[in-house]
Amino acid sequence: MKKTKNIPNTWEWVTIKDIAITSSGGTPDRNNASYFKGDIPWVKSGELNYNTIVQTDEYITQEALDSSSAKVFTKGSLLIALYGNTVGRMAFLGIDAATNQAIASIKPFRINPKYLYYYLINSKEELLNKREGSAQPNISQKVLNDFSFPLAPIEEQNRIVERIEELFSELDKITAELNEAKTKANLLLRALLNNSFSNVNTYFDIRKLEDLCENITDGSHFSPETTLEGFPYITVKDVKNDRIDFENCKKISEESFLKLKISGCSPKFNDLLFSKDGTVGKVVINDYKSDFVVLSSLAILTPNQNKILPQYLFYYLKSDLFLNQALNSKRGVAIKRIVLRDLKKLKIKIPTNLNTQLDIVTKIEEGFSNINTLIEEIASKIHSNDNLIKKILKDAFQGNLSSRLNTDTSVKILLDEINTEKTEYLVQQHEINKSRPKFKKVESESLVHIIKKNFMSKSFSFHELVDKAITTNSEFEKEFDLLMSENILSKMYDEKSKSIKFRLK
Repeated sequence: MKKTKNIPNTWEWVTIKDIAITSSGGTPDRNNASYFKGDIPWVKSGELNYNTIVQTDEYITQEALDSSSAKVFTKGSLLIALYGNTVGRMAFLGIDAATNQAIASIKPFRINPKYLYYYLINSKEELLNKREGSAQPNISQKVLNDFSFPLAPIEEQNRIVERIEELFSELDKITAELNEAKTKANLLLRALLNNSFSNVNTYFDIRKLEDLCENITDGSHFSPETTLEGFPYITVKDVKNDRIDFENCKKISEESFLKLKISGCSPKFNDLLFSKDGTVGKVVINDYKSDFVVLSSLAILTPNQNKILPQYLFYYLKSDLFLNQALNSKRGVAIKRIVLRDLKKLKIKIPTNLNTQLDIVTKIEEGFSNINTLIEEIASKIHSNDNLIKKILKDAFQGNLSSRLNTDTSVKILLDEINTEKTEYLVQQHEINKSRPKFKKVESESLVHIIKKNFMSKSFSFHELVDKAITTNSEFEKEFDLLMSENILSKMYDEKSKSIKFRLK
């Protein structure tokens, strides 16, 4: 194979198919519920996350195995997701298990499996760049088989893996210490916030929230049709890190916006937004100088600035002193939402003097600035560790992480041993397959029928659809690409799951 990158002269560029056998799984007929009441572990691509799989979400029967293209892969097998949102993710099997067709098993011969694993992690971007398919690019088995692989002597592979894991272990300890420091810094932020209000003990009053605001309302109770361009339509998920994410929020038409603005769903400058539904307790001050509207899960608070500073109210709403009120009902049961009438009755501990409020805000912001600087420094060090991991892997597969010994097995001898072992394995598998019961192929449902049956009026991810299909990889991919090219499916980015999803038009 032509050398594409620098490697030591004792190594050789080969392909995955030269050193391993790849095989994909299958899905038993979903219409037969009894197939999924067995004791054979069955892995789906969503379960692959650079882990060792010792249990699965679903188990199938021997009959399901015999009646489908699913097959059991042995403990220690390296699995890789071929397509969908998890494409390129890997895991080792810690048990014998079958898989669905979105997963390929890689069985190497006389290769250190972790050497292969770390190499594929190092080469993930290069591998993903070779994806095929117009609608949902995927890694085919052909792409995987033809992917280049730097074959080093087995003894050197072992030394490389040992050194990688030694360095990673040291980095893991450092990263754990940094994350612990980051956690403590965040706890300091909360302590600073809570102490700032706990110490308000002179010249203060306790007032209901509704007494301190000119108006408290909420957003729209119906969802208008969204458009590609238009006015921002803000929901709870758009409130992030005390800011509103206008860049990625939904948009609505001018007509819809004007209707909602008239009904009071449009915050004014310096109004506060408080999430009262879903993730209760997100707070932001509106410093956006253009118009937008909000969903009913957000309350709109207009502070009476003769009584309370918007910044004081902002920090108080973020404190545990307030959130503990908001998140507990009168019976002390934790709740996931708070209705507007209850929100209005919640109490605020407040200095009657606005200058005292300003002093408290100033001290909070000074403390926050110092602690946030520390958190940013910690985050930067964690990011540096991530970059160091990439450098370690890059060095490893250029031969810069290990020594070479004259006693190492030559790559030529190693390749001969691999070919011998592969041949013996294929002969054994041929004999096993001859004695395996011939399954009657279940006639495949069309993807449109599967979508209507399982996802009617709902969005779905690629691997969720794969999980419902029974067809082979190639048949599935062809039909899916056809649905996309004929504009039968729409494609969108789902902010909640941070992934691509599809919907039947």
